[in-house]
Amino acid sequence: MNAEQKQELLKSLPLADIHRHFDGSIRPETLWELSETYYSAVPGLDFEQFRHYLQWDDNLDNTLLDYLDKFHLPLQYTQFYDNIRRIAYELAEDAYDDGIRLLELRINPLIHRRAGLTNRQVLAATRKGFSTFGKEHPDFKVGIIVIAMRNHGGNMARILLREVVGEKEEFHNGVGVVGFDIAGHEAPFPPILFKDAYSLATKMGLMRTAHAGESEGPERIWEALEYLGPHRIGHGTSAGQDKELIKRLAADGIYLEVCLSSNLHTGAIDKLENHPLRRFLDAGVKVALCTDNPTVSNTSLSKEYGLAIDAFGLSENDVRALAKMSCEGTFLADGCHCEFPE
Repeated sequence: MNAEQKQELLKSLPLADIHRHFDGSIRPETLWELSETYYSAVPGLDFEQFRHYLQWDDNLDNTLLDYLDKFHLPLQYTQFYDNIRRIAYELAEDAYDDGIRLLELRINPLIHRRAGLTNRQVLAATRKGFSTFGKEHPDFKVGIIVIAMRNHGGNMARILLREVVGEKEEFHNGVGVVGFDIAGHEAPFPPILFKDAYSLATKMGLMRTAHAGESEGPERIWEALEYLGPHRIGHGTSAGQDKELIKRLAADGIYLEVCLSSNLHTGAIDKLENHPLRRFLDAGVKVALCTDNPTVSNTSLSKEYGLAIDAFGLSENDVRALAKMSCEGTFLADGCHCEFPE
C-alpha cells in the first residue's frame, strides 16, 4: 500500500481514539500564546525552543524521563477554567480534522487545581469545550475518562470518584465522564492498592480501564485483571511476553489500547517491528489503535495507522477491521455510532 492509497483509505474511515491524554495533547501554539499572555513569553526562548519542552525529539531525547518531562510545562496554563475549556475545544477540533469521529479523553482533575478549581469545575470546563464543538459537529462523539494517579494512592482514588460522580455522562446530555483509569509509575504501586477504588467505580456504573504492562512485565496485567476487573488495558505491551495471558485477554474480550509511537518513546519497545500488535491481532485479542499523547509524541491517529501498516504489513481489510474494532471498544453509552463502508 503506497502513501496515496494509505491516505485515501484512512480518509474513508471514521476513526476512533479511546486512549488520549488531555495534558499530552495541547497545541504548542496555544501554550506559546498563553505563555506570552502570562509571562510575556519565556525569556531567552523562541517558539521552536519552546516546542522542544513539549514534544519528543529523536535527536535530543532518549529516556522515559525525557518523555515525562514534556508534561511539566503545560500545567502552568491548565489551572484556569477558560484555558481548559479552550484546550478541550481545540483537542476536539484537532481530532476531528484527523478523521476521528469518536474520542475518549483522559484527564486527572487533581493536577489542574493549583489556582483553586475543584475537581468538578475542571471537568465542567472540559465538558463545556467538548459540548461547544459537538453542537457544531453533531457527527462527533466524545467521552471523558477520569484518571487517578498511582502515586496518590487508593484512598485518593476513592475520594476522586465520589467527587466526580455528578459529572457522569448520563447527567449531562451526552458529554460527561464515562470511565475510570489509573496511571503513573507501575512498579511501586501494584493494582491491588486500587481494588476498592475499582469496586466503587463499578458501583457507580463507570466503565473501567487501567494502565498496565507498559513499564512493567505481564504480571502487572494479570494483577489488574484479578483485582480491578477492567474492560480494557492501557498499553498492555508486555502481554506479548506471555502466551497464556494473550489467550486470557482474547477469551475474555479485554481490549488492549495500543499506542505505537508512545511505546517507542517511553522504551516499552525498542523498535516498532518488535511491538506485539500483530501477535495480538493474530491471537484474536481485541485491539484499539490510539495516540496516547499526540503533542508529546508528535503524532496523530492517522499517522499511527500509517506506522502500523508499514511495520506489520496490514492489508486494507486489516485496517478496516482495526478501525471498526477500535470504535466498538468505546465506553460511550450509545456505543459505536460510526458507519463503516463495506
